[in-house]
Amino acid sequence: MSAPPKDVIAKYLARYAEPECALGSRIEQRTRHVLVIPAHDESASLLEGIRPALDAVGTRGERTLCIVVVNATDAHDAPLLARNESLLSALKAHAPSVALHEQDETPCWYANAGHFDLVVIDRSSEGHRLPQREGVGMARKIGCDLALAALRAGANQAPLIHMSDGDVRLPSDYFDVTVPPSTAAVVYRFFHEPCGEPTIDEAHARYEAYLRYYILGLRHAASPYAYHSIGSCIATVPRAYATVRGVPKRQAGEDFYLLNKLAKVGRIHHADSSPVAIVARASLRVPFGTGRATHDIAKNVEGYRIYDPKVFELLKSWLAALQACDEAPAERAYEEVYERAGEALDPSDHARLGTALRAIGAPKALVEAAARTHSVPDRRKRLRDWFDAFRTLKLVHALRDGGLVDVPWREAIAAAPFCRSTAEAEAAEKAAGVPVEAGGARSFETCRRLAILEEHGPQGAS
Repeated sequence: MSAPPKDVIAKYLARYAEPECALGSRIEQRTRHVLVIPAHDESASLLEGIRPALDAVGTRGERTLCIVVVNATDAHDAPLLARNESLLSALKAHAPSVALHEQDETPCWYANAGHFDLVVIDRSSEGHRLPQREGVGMARKIGCDLALAALRAGANQAPLIHMSDGDVRLPSDYFDVTVPPSTAAVVYRFFHEPCGEPTIDEAHARYEAYLRYYILGLRHAASPYAYHSIGSCIATVPRAYATVRGVPKRQAGEDFYLLNKLAKVGRIHHADSSPVAIVARASLRVPFGTGRATHDIAKNVEGYRIYDPKVFELLKSWLAALQACDEAPAERAYEEVYERAGEALDPSDHARLGTALRAIGAPKALVEAAARTHSVPDRRKRLRDWFDAFRTLKLVHALRDGGLVDVPWREAIAAAPFCRSTAEAEAAEKAAGVPVEAGGARSFETCRRLAILEEHGPQGAS
């Protein structure tokens, strides 16, 4: 007889989950969906943005468990902490609430809010704040761990743990997403909604264009990591979440690193529901990411530059050449792949690629992969896991540092073969004398065209 499957969720909750997970087992109301939102310097209006999704499933008798983790660190100033306190009070007053916590536990309240259940966790008040280097990642992990415990206890029956943020408007069909077999995570389509401040809108549109350009470039290169890593657009399968030990406890980039781990244990599936609307805003909540990028771009909008499209051609040559490692002897593994990559490159680009690959440790990784595996599938899996989304980005940066410097964003899009239809459409408009609209309108139109290319092109995710 085969051994029973390991209970990875029970193991995770016992060994790796945050203490707040115990609160999840105290929720008695049965729910069909779950949504986790870290809230830092937000207003209670964040609930209005998620109501279309909550209301839609509520009309068919399905309840949602909505977990809001209000968070801050001791480094944050008094006005921000006061705004967080106001948010806590408003959320607790949204419906009659009862405490889930006991003495010395993290303050946590439960409320039956009609057709959804609201759980509010206080990691902002004195004595309960987050460690300074564990910001939004820790907040997401706390909420997801609590959700996982509720699911394990049987109160929650969600097929996915959804994550979002306070700056979104969820579509009514948000929860109507299929989860194919072997899926580890689902990523939602998105678009940024102008806020009405011309400089912020323009900066945000340019950053969104970069995000889409980067994914299209990865897809052009046939990377298995061609998916967006946006915290407000992710849902994860509970078992996969437990397998990778939850959300990384990082100040920023937790969404990127979470999906990078999940992509190694299952498929990253693209949701076919309506896109999530993200309100354009500049934010200093985290050290990097959309809000921070918008803030930085707004300071010098016209100087914004992105990767040279040639970077993705070199990446494409490298990824295509990796099959040369299938049967290569260990001592020749890197050389054979590198030589194969050079067949499609001129000598200067081949040398540039070699310098970048050595900078990220590729020669050693290929030799070890060949030496420590005994079949082609195992070797390919090892290489795919090593050359992941993180090392892909490192190679892109190494190529940039090696001479393929960033170029003005519109020039990059115009020159990139993977953005050709977008560039051609804009060139035709310019030739026809179509006026350039102010306030980010033209740039948002570029984003829309890039989004269409994403949607109708081949999917590059695992």
